[in-house]
Amino acid sequence: MRIFILLLAVLSVASCARVPVATYQPTRDIPPGAAPAPIMFSGYRVDLPVGQDVGVVSKGGRFCGWPYVPVGRNYLRDQFDSESMKNAFGDILEAQGYDVVGNRAVMFDADEDLMRGEYKIAARITDVQLDACQQESGTLFWVFTGRAGTEGEFFMTIDWTVYDNMDRSVVYKTRTQGYSLRRMPNQEGLALLITDAFEMAAHNLGTDPVFHDLVFAGTRPPKTEKSPGEDRPRLFDPRETVELPATPLSKRPFENDAERLRQAAVMIETGIGHGSGFFISPQGHILTNDHVVGDAHRVRVSLPGYKNAIPAEIIRRSDLRDAALLKLEYIPDDLRIVTAPIRRDWPAVSETIFAVGAPMDRYLANTVTRGIVSAHRTAFVRARKQNRIQADVEIHAGNSGGPLLDAHGNIVGIAVEGYGDDEAGIGLNLFIPIAEALEALNITIHGDAPAPDKPLPLAPKRMIQN
Repeated sequence: MRIFILLLAVLSVASCARVPVATYQPTRDIPPGAAPAPIMFSGYRVDLPVGQDVGVVSKGGRFCGWPYVPVGRNYLRDQFDSESMKNAFGDILEAQGYDVVGNRAVMFDADEDLMRGEYKIAARITDVQLDACQQESGTLFWVFTGRAGTEGEFFMTIDWTVYDNMDRSVVYKTRTQGYSLRRMPNQEGLALLITDAFEMAAHNLGTDPVFHDLVFAGTRPPKTEKSPGEDRPRLFDPRETVELPATPLSKRPFENDAERLRQAAVMIETGIGHGSGFFISPQGHILTNDHVVGDAHRVRVSLPGYKNAIPAEIIRRSDLRDAALLKLEYIPDDLRIVTAPIRRDWPAVSETIFAVGAPMDRYLANTVTRGIVSAHRTAFVRARKQNRIQADVEIHAGNSGGPLLDAHGNIVGIAVEGYGDDEAGIGLNLFIPIAEALEALNITIHGDAPAPDKPLPLAPKRMIQN
């Protein structure tokens, strides 16, 4: 009997797969006053060779009983848990001081949190090695432990890709490894081994010096093309003085300048959607809604007739007034910024007005619609009355933040919300008076008197944002 047991042990040792071992790398220090760029885990892909063994599986629990059976990638197919890996990524990176959006810690306004994401991180699993033991009920080891399930070792290699949401380009690639060891059977033992190894690989990504400097300091990796100004994560002082010149109001019909005025409108893209906006200065200042940019620090700005989108930083915002001020991070030499005159008094009821924006779809950017001013309203926002211009000009989701212009092409408001749903408007839409948006964002017009206050009736409360 002793000879048999000894022979079995020798066979077991000889048959065990040799799984590589990886270790946790030392965590890097968080710079004083750090403001890391928000990152988000966009998912993973298992990219293992067809027909190649990924390890061995045996029966018999701790004793790794003979025989060992080679297994391929299909053995692991249902063991990768997307939600567990997403949560593990968020927990591990946040523990190192990173700002991870879309993590499970965010219980409310999850969509707005996702809009902040500046870098998307994707994982491609290129190698795994497994040595697992499956303990079933009724075997010798189960008699002593009372547990059935899987234990063993697991190793994985992950190729990480870092994608910049602002300029739509891959900015960094790197590779890390993860390892896990479990010596107690568990019914979900294989899934736990995979998650444990993934946690180590994610931790080691966070310790990667190039990745760390990219996220914390905005330093691009060597040999990566970049645009002027992208090396600094915070370019502008939110307290900067923004004073616009007092431009004479236009008297020309909108139709005569329609093509030029369309160039003043822009499309604003975040990590999960888009809205509209418009230039107010040759220095690249842009107005839009606060709900368009959400909690983002930077967004992409697509310009009519210009091939490449340009990153813009959110300088300041007013949640109460639903207005935000952006500024292009750089202005290309061949970009001609177009602005329209700003009219601070209210357009009268029945005046012809025009809206410009990107309704519904990005491909519909710079769409012009026409209508009239229907009424002057107020609405409750954060329990406070706010003025609104009501108009029947057609707008939809995606128009938010776009300009409302009068019959001569002067800006009188900003699209903000409306009745109906995203696909079927009913001609009841609301706009923020431009003068009040400027005031909320501390933007002045040189030599221009404040717009007069108007006593307005109370508007109905049920509205949707566009």
